Amino acid sequence: MRTKLSILLVALTLLAQSAAFGGPPTYTIDYTIEGEGSVTLDPPKDAYQKNNIVTVSATAGEGWQFDHWAGDLTGDQNPATIRVGRNHSFVAVFSDGGGGDGSGGDGGDGSGGGTDPEPRPAVPSDGLIVGYFVQWGIYRRDYVPADIVDSGTAVRVDVINYAFAGISDSLECVSIDEFADFEKRFDASETVDGVADTVAQPLKGNFNQLRKLKQIHPNIRVLLSIGGWTESARFSDVALSAASRARFVASCIDRFIYGNIAPGVDASGVFDGLDIDWEYPGRCGATCDFREEDSENFTALLAEFRSQLDAAETKIGEETGLAPELLLTIAAPAGAYNIDPIQIADIHEHLDWINLMAYDFHGGWESSGPTNHHAHLHQSPCDSDTADWGAKAIDRYLAEGVPGSKLLLGVPFYGRGWRGVSAVDDGLCQDAGGVPRGKYEKGINDYSVLAAAGNPSFYEAAAAAHWTFDGQTFWTFDNPLTLAWKTSYIRENCLRGAMFWEMSGDSTNGDLIHALREGFDSALPASNCLEE
Repeated sequence: MRTKLSILLVALTLLAQSAAFGGPPTYTIDYTIEGEGSVTLDPPKDAYQKNNIVTVSATAGEGWQFDHWAGDLTGDQNPATIRVGRNHSFVAVFSDGGGGDGSGGDGGDGSGGGTDPEPRPAVPSDGLIVGYFVQWGIYRRDYVPADIVDSGTAVRVDVINYAFAGISDSLECVSIDEFADFEKRFDASETVDGVADTVAQPLKGNFNQLRKLKQIHPNIRVLLSIGGWTESARFSDVALSAASRARFVASCIDRFIYGNIAPGVDASGVFDGLDIDWEYPGRCGATCDFREEDSENFTALLAEFRSQLDAAETKIGEETGLAPELLLTIAAPAGAYNIDPIQIADIHEHLDWINLMAYDFHGGWESSGPTNHHAHLHQSPCDSDTADWGAKAIDRYLAEGVPGSKLLLGVPFYGRGWRGVSAVDDGLCQDAGGVPRGKYEKGINDYSVLAAAGNPSFYEAAAAAHWTFDGQTFWTFDNPLTLAWKTSYIRENCLRGAMFWEMSGDSTNGDLIHALREGFDSALPASNCLEE
């Protein structure tokens, strides 16, 4: 029997009314100190308004030295900055025996300064969170780099996949939006550190902001994602021969790892690896430009990427004194039909992990219904045994030899909907009259839009799924509770972590990224999860 919960969002309404009558909201910055030292905030205030830039400085006590920040500030840059977007809390950590002036240094200028480079924190082996940042989000969606910080995403995400680069007519790796990538000048309110871009600086745009974000949060890795739904048509040509593979991979590494993206513009240090999003090898995606040979050629393409990335690690290590860990991942299908051509047992040895796109199982292409979940973890009551769902795909990848430590369960930060739905069984498994309008795309709405609508919520606990239904319109989407169920599943099944598509879909307060991190932090991996 299905468990159904109806949620009334009265609290959110009251909060909205309070904000409306109380003027612009204000936020606090609280901190604690570990060790001996002090912290100053500039400007010093009891409360701040959104987008205020606050400089945070740590000064060590005698015989102590500033070590690092924790909480909403991370890393060891001192002074650091906070762009106010909510209530913030951080810890200043001082270590004993350092002496000196307690300033912790100036963070360096990226040139090395004659000192040996320090290795970065390791990529987490469990509880890993990977999130996509889409280059076009800065336009209609108005999701700018500052939002990564303001939403709390920056202190909770481990890896950012930047979507997308494409493939040129000459079968080379290229930027598909140079303005967004490295030309746009962001003003101070849009940047990750509150410092506006200048006309004279060579590297601007999203790339510059992501590089600065890594300086503030050195634990974050940024990967360039290549392909996607609209940029996969030439993958089959790229992968066709050893020569075409080698040439394409070399162009990707030259432009996006070495940073030779344009004359006079150096983007080195932005990206820590590559994410390949071919939709799909041996199958139709947005186009049907595929070959039967894609199966083996996809494996060979990944092998070429791994080989050239290894060589790049060695080269950079020789030049800088510290070899980076250049990551290689893929976005992989979760539907059996699209999985079939992929040589699962062979590809994973070349990869650091696989981002399993466990969503879009149902949607607007089934415009007459039946309504169903689009990102359910387990079988829906509307599904036949031959249908697809998340855990079924995970089981297949595991069965074909992929270790759990290389699997990330993908979750969507958006929902899919139907209109003209009968008010029977709360709208689930019902015929539909069509697809509703979305804010940006027909049949799709971001989590932030759907959560704010306040329609009654229902749950299919057995499927780990959620939907809203207002008597006519049905929307299926993940929320904090379903993400808690999914993080529990990830822990219990010894998977590496979760991937989400994509950042701009979350609420301004980061409801979903908070839920993912809290889900992983609230429980350790299952006791049977042995290190591989």
